[in-house]
Amino acid sequence: MKKSNLIIGILIIGIMILSCKSDDNSNETTNKQELLIGKWKKIKIGVICSSGSETSEEYSICKQNGTITFKPDGTYIDIPYVEYNNECIVDGESNGTWEIIDDELYTKQSGSTDFIKAILFEVSKTSLKLGGNSDSCDGEQNLSIEYLEYSRIE
Repeated sequence: MKKSNLIIGILIIGIMILSCKSDDNSNETTNKQELLIGKWKKIKIGVICSSGSETSEEYSICKQNGTITFKPDGTYIDIPYVEYNNECIVDGESNGTWEIIDDELYTKQSGSTDFIKAILFEVSKTSLKLGGNSDSCDGEQNLSIEYLEYSRIE
């Protein structure tokens, strides 16, 4: 009798552990969505070579005025700044839609029919990195990843 109670207890604990693990996966995606929503300030640009080496450069004070805002309704707005004739000005504006599928970020710019997957997508409460394929570097033949790094401002 003690053995059957022990076996039943082990089965119940096993089922509880498995059910918790499946809940954790859905929470991770939700958390990435929740973390992404907000206003982000552009702070640097970087490149990760296929060899693993990485370089980055902080944006000028002017370019750090640039922001990207991800809204809860699945839309985004990107506002870059540049220096022109010794003035810091808005350099156009782009907007579109976004969604997260299997922990990957996909964006579609207004007027486009295709979603583009971010090759690099790292998000936390305070920082965001978004990147895509770029030309090779370090003498490697494989593509590198060029990314923008952001800091949360709202």
